[in-house]
Order: sequence, then C-alpha cells, then structure tokens
Amino acid sequence: MIEPQDVGYLLPEILVLVTALGLLLWAAITRSSNHWTSIFLAVTGNISAFALLFLRTPPSNTAVQIFSDQLVVDGYSTFFRALFLIIASLTIVLGAQRFNSAPITEFAVLIEFSLLGMMLLVGSIDWATAFIAIETMAIPVYVLAGITRFRRDSLEAAMKYFALGAFASAVLVYGIAWTYGLTGTTNLLTTAEVLTTRGNEPWVLFALALILVALGFKVAAVPFHAWTPDAYQGAPTPAAAFISVGPKVAAMALLARVVTVAFEPLAANASFTLAVIAAATMIIGNLVAISQTDLKRMLGYSSIAHTGYLLVGVASISQTDSVPTFVGIPAVLFYGFVYAFMTFGAFAVAYVAETQTGSNEISALHGMSKRAMLPAIAMAIFMLSLTGVPPLSGFVGKLYLLQAAVEANLGWLAIVLVGTSVVSAFYYLRVVVAIFMQDPEATTDDGQPKTAAADSHVLVITIAAGLTVLFGIVGWGLLDWAQTAVSSSLL
Repeated sequence: MIEPQDVGYLLPEILVLVTALGLLLWAAITRSSNHWTSIFLAVTGNISAFALLFLRTPPSNTAVQIFSDQLVVDGYSTFFRALFLIIASLTIVLGAQRFNSAPITEFAVLIEFSLLGMMLLVGSIDWATAFIAIETMAIPVYVLAGITRFRRDSLEAAMKYFALGAFASAVLVYGIAWTYGLTGTTNLLTTAEVLTTRGNEPWVLFALALILVALGFKVAAVPFHAWTPDAYQGAPTPAAAFISVGPKVAAMALLARVVTVAFEPLAANASFTLAVIAAATMIIGNLVAISQTDLKRMLGYSSIAHTGYLLVGVASISQTDSVPTFVGIPAVLFYGFVYAFMTFGAFAVAYVAETQTGSNEISALHGMSKRAMLPAIAMAIFMLSLTGVPPLSGFVGKLYLLQAAVEANLGWLAIVLVGTSVVSAFYYLRVVVAIFMQDPEATTDDGQPKTAAADSHVLVITIAAGLTVLFGIVGWGLLDWAQTAVSSSLL
C-alpha cells in the first residue's frame, strides 16, 4: 500500500522528472535559441533536488521502505543520489559549448532521464523496480552516445553500446526470472530469507551467476568490458564523461546491494567470484591502457581498471562463525565518490584539448601548460590521484580498499591492487609528461596558442580538481559519511 508520506521521500526524483519534462515543454513552446536558458533550468532543478534530498530524510538515520516495499530511502541511497545530482549538473555545464540551442536541450533532457533512473536504482529493493530503473538509466545513455548522429564513430559507438547493453538486460531478466522461480518473491529482503534455507543449490548459484554476468556488463568488468573503449571514444566527450561515471557507479551500487542483501546467504561464493573478476579487471584494464594513444580510449581502459578496484571492496567479505561481514562497502562508497570526480575531471580536460586541437590523441595535450595552465594543473592532479599518489583522494580511497581486502583475508587481491596501481603510473604519468614537458602543437597560423578553455569548462574542471584534493586531505569526513550511510542502510 502506498502511503502519502512515501511521495515526500521521492520529492527529489519527482523534481528531476519535472525538470526533464519542463525542458521538453520549454523547447516546444519557445524554440529559444538561447541555450543557456536550458542549462540554467536543468542545473537549478538539480540543485533544488539536492536540497530536498537532505530536507526530507528518514528519522534517526533509519531505513524507510516505501511504495509497497519497492524502494528504500536510507543513508546508502542518499549518498549516491547526492553524487549523481552533482555529476549530472557538471555534465550539463560541460556540454554547454558542444551543443547549441535545441541540441543542448535534448542533451540535458537525456541526462535528466538517466539521472532519474540512477536515483531510483540505488534505492531499489525489488527486482522488478531495479530492472525498470536500470533501463530508465541506460536507454537515454545509448542515445547520448550517438547524439552527434552525423558522425560515423558516434553512431557506431551507440550501436555497440546498445547491442551489448540489450544483451546484458536480457541476461539480467533471465537471472531475475530464475531467482523468482526459486524463491517465489521479487523482494530482495525476502529473497535472502528464502535462500537461507536453500543453501548452495546448483540452480541458486546459476541464478547468482546470471545476475553477476549482467551487472558485470553494466559496470564494465572483465570479461564483459569490450564495449567500453569504443563507446567512450565514439561518444561526444561530455557524454563519455557522464557514461564513465554515472551509470557505472549506479550499477556498482546495485551490485553491492544485491550481494549484501539478496544473496547474503551465498556471500562466500560471491566473494571468491568477485575477487577473481576484480583481479582480472585490474590487470587487463591497466595493461591494455599502456598501449593506447587515444586519450579517451586510455581513459576507457582506466575506467575498466577502476571497476576492478571497486570490486575489491564488494568482494571483501569477512566470515565469522559463518556470518558474513561486508567490511569493504564503506570503502566502495568512498572510492566510488572520489573516482567520479577524478575520471569526470580527466574527461573534461580531454574535452578542452579536443576543442583546442580537434584531436583526442594524447599528443593533443603536448604543451597544454603553455596555453591553458589551470586545466593542465588539474589534469596532473587527476592523473596522480588515479595513480594513487598521496595525499590525493585516489590514494586515500585505495588505502581503504586495501585495508578492507586484508581484513577479509584477501591478501593476494591486495597485492594485485598495489601491483596494478604501480603499473598504471606508466600511462598516467605519460599524460603529465605530455602536458608539461612537450612542445605545444595547438597553434594558430601565426604561431600563437589556440583559444583558452571556455569559462564553463574551467568551472567544471576547477570543481572536480578541488574535490579531488579536498577529499584527499580531509578524507576522514567523507569516510565517516560513507560509514554512517552503510550503518543506517538495508545492507
């Protein structure tokens, strides 16, 4: 039964939906050529939703199930919803110079609908709701990848992304069907109760495997990662920045909830499987990234590697008297948060280089420090943080993941994490060298440096770089929030 107060808890999502529909109506009625109006409306709607997120919270940091136990409002979902609202707003501002008039409205509407799906996904505690949310998130992203429809590489990226995404969705539905057939329920909590008495039956493990495969596609884990570099390379850079962060982190949040709630009785099996996938993802992502010359493809493989790092946290399950303790989940929240700004910021700087040189090659960064100092410094911060250099937030996040792996007796996985981080320094530092130690190639006919970065790009890059540094220095504050979010959640 739906209670009146249920609507109050979903006011942020309702406002995001109203913003998306309002943008469509605005474009249809006014046909305004002032694209900044659309940007203002979208960002204002997201800021208002962000405020509502913290004005309407469950009492005493408890978890509240709403809409007939389809969704839950808890610290875990609030943590990720806040992150997604920030990332969506930054994406719309970043795309301001790429799309004019109507296209920016289309771009913003697609971002808003995908944002709605992500916000619902992290609060889903029912298989049906989770599937609807994941498709609401994914379908606009497929369109975003091919929004520059006159570019062949963009259309190719969109088709590959759509085809593999549809396959993953089909596998997910199959896994959900098996789970429902075995348990007789679509609720994650009730699923766990039933599976407690079913033990490690082969068909239960088969259902778990199907769901892990499907979500493995969504988070770009090895061996389900093939779509990632092509999608990132072909998509417009602002769209690629969003795809690399929002849908990936949202799917990872769902994966963590599925493992810790629905399949908690199978925690030991899930831990080993996820640990192997995490190790393979870290190794392959980092090794293949070394040979890339296209910056967006390199960031694509970097994103794959960081999926592996996040999976380390999900796999870090400690067993005490056969009772699982999910020691790595707070580290997943922390690293997911800082990963979002590190990677998004790196794509934003890549976009600056693209607008200046017309190229996505790493060579387009040559001498950037001489023509765009602030983006150059920011890119160095992002690359060093992604490597895991202290005192930046990437180092702090990897340290928490390392501690979780050791606590869960996954010492071998901790060694893989450290080793692959060392390997990653090769391609991340290559970018820093290109920026500060190579002669500039982006010049006009008279030999002068090409135009400086747009103000909107500088704003986005500054925010991302500032948060990357801030959460490295005062990372304990973000970790406290993550730990509180987990302790007050259905996990």
